[in-house]
Amino acid sequence: MTVTSHDPATQPLPEGIVQELAELEEHIKEFRRGDIGEVKMQKIRLQFGVYAQRQDGVQMVRIKIPGAVLSGDQLTCLADAAERFGSAFVHFTTREDAQIYYMVLESAPELMRFLARSGITTREACGNTVRNITACYRAGTSPTEAFDVAPYAHALFRYLVRNDHNQVMGRKFKIAFEGCTEDHSGVRIHDIGWLARVRQENGKERRGFEVHVGGGLGGAPMLSHVYSEFLPVEEMYNFASAILRLFDRYGERKSRMKARMKFLIQAMGWEKFKEALDKERAIVGPIPFLPEDMIDVHQPIPAPRRGLPVRDDRPAYLRWHKDSVLAHKMPGLRGVNVRLRLGDIESERLRNLADVVRRYSANEARVSIEQNLYLPWVREEELPALYDALVAIGLGDAGAETVEDITTCPAADTCRLGIASAKGLGSALSAALENELAEYADVARDVKIKISGCPNGCAQHAVADIGFHSAAQTEDGRTVPSYLLFVGGKADLQTSRLGGIIGRFPAKNGIKVLEALLSTYQRERRPGEDFGTCAERIGEAKLKEILEPLRAVRSFDEDPSFYQDWGHANEKFAVRQGVKGECAGTTVAEKIPSVADAQEAMAQAEAYFSHKEFEAALAAGYEAAAAAARVPLYRRLVDPFTPEQTLWEFENIFVRSGQTNGQWTDVRKEFDGLRRMEPGEGTARAILDRAREFGAFCAGFKADPIKFKAAPAAAQEAAD
Repeated sequence: MTVTSHDPATQPLPEGIVQELAELEEHIKEFRRGDIGEVKMQKIRLQFGVYAQRQDGVQMVRIKIPGAVLSGDQLTCLADAAERFGSAFVHFTTREDAQIYYMVLESAPELMRFLARSGITTREACGNTVRNITACYRAGTSPTEAFDVAPYAHALFRYLVRNDHNQVMGRKFKIAFEGCTEDHSGVRIHDIGWLARVRQENGKERRGFEVHVGGGLGGAPMLSHVYSEFLPVEEMYNFASAILRLFDRYGERKSRMKARMKFLIQAMGWEKFKEALDKERAIVGPIPFLPEDMIDVHQPIPAPRRGLPVRDDRPAYLRWHKDSVLAHKMPGLRGVNVRLRLGDIESERLRNLADVVRRYSANEARVSIEQNLYLPWVREEELPALYDALVAIGLGDAGAETVEDITTCPAADTCRLGIASAKGLGSALSAALENELAEYADVARDVKIKISGCPNGCAQHAVADIGFHSAAQTEDGRTVPSYLLFVGGKADLQTSRLGGIIGRFPAKNGIKVLEALLSTYQRERRPGEDFGTCAERIGEAKLKEILEPLRAVRSFDEDPSFYQDWGHANEKFAVRQGVKGECAGTTVAEKIPSVADAQEAMAQAEAYFSHKEFEAALAAGYEAAAAAARVPLYRRLVDPFTPEQTLWEFENIFVRSGQTNGQWTDVRKEFDGLRRMEPGEGTARAILDRAREFGAFCAGFKADPIKFKAAPAAAQEAAD
């Protein structure tokens, strides 16, 4: 395929990005030479969103789309990037990220430069940090929203990205914004969920959020707690900073299965956690939320014009309109869902879609957690023409956000943790719903089906009406691709619930399992009763009885297809042994920091001083202080990237928890101030003396263990 003329190469990059990508390039060279090891390289590349694939020698790149908003030019950039650096297709995820596959590691810096010129970043898309901040994909267009949350999601993204508070936490951290009366973001399954609220105070409207805390999926899914029914928007930075500091300080680091914030809340207890958070917010104090932080993230919106009504009675168009066209807050406009099957789209088709976005949606699209793209600014009279344009590029499918529109993660096709092919099963179920199971399409229209490749829940199967996660079982000494079935989950502001586990079923019977569930719903439902409510009334025992015959596995001689995975009929199915996922990254250094290392750094600083190289002495004294702080931090499995982060982590984890008995308060600020002083004999002597004193303190410092009641370990909590 040929790449179009879109090329952002002429756009200058900010100096900070130029420097960090040059450093990444040098680290890759050092890794190839053997100067740095795999553990350190893994930590570095994960910070930049580069994740090892199931296939050896190639990488997946996760690209952050803050608030879900993309311009047409950025869509073209993604298409071109996938073609130049990957396998010429893009996968959109339930976290509103974009992913490119089969990139060689050496290409990463140039790919990131290419993306950065279009305002796109991969920074902190993986690793132990704040991941992509998502937002309702209908923001600014929904008739039910309190206010447009997208600018707030972008503001918080800009505040937190590259922020020392969240570079080396014990685990990843997920944040979502929702503005509507419906839940399009999964508010209750995030570490922080911001739900827009408006109050009248002194005759004026005041914006704020109902704040949800401590949700998460994975092997031990939990729904969030309500921290506040109304937190003013001006306190957003304060709250985010405080909760991240608290999580970084007290979160589990030794056991990866218990390292998410939901387990910290479980261990402390909600009331104790809330009390600690309130105290931390007071310590953090006000952080200004400035008017200039509220950047309008949307493209210029066209003034709606009322053209002559366009009548189109084509059956295919009418069905597409029913499924894809959504009400809009602005008269004369509509929102349109473009269905991407399983979240995948080829580069050429994405490039063509970018042209459609420019022509029909004011040059703007959004990524939804259902893995579709949403066009927010479509003129009502242009809907038939838009439909024809989508059909012409193969994207005019009906069924968006209906039972046919199945959500899957990449699973065993590319993910190291994937057990079976979620995409394979998802494609099979979707095809069945359009063919042999089509009779259920209307009655089950609103049923959500989600399929994850492992227990970690990237497809959010635990909050689906019908959820699957890949598993495996053994029959006659052979491995059988299988799925655990979850029924009755729901992500909703009023009635969020986690699905109940019904049993394990061979992948071969996936279509039959779905048919049994939908036929039961059709037969048993009461007027107006949704699937989850019906399933709850029927009960798990009855559902298990209905589905029990489908748990059986035929012998290999009788039916070898039971031992083949969907979409991989010509491959022998096997579960990869001893493979660890990288989404969380590692927490420890390859080389254990020691007191001797800190003393050596101090000796080097003194050598600069003795040679009257005072500027170098200032820098070396700062490095020596950081080297000293690394020793006790390592005992807590904290391995910061930079000296600045090291001193911050020492202050946050040890000083702010009271373990230093009031000593070294504001240690980072103190050493930052000393380092920035005018070079000279007096200033160099000051930082060296203080660094030596700090080094002696760290050498004798013994951190107290964190004491909470034990939280039960998840069955697997490696990378939800």
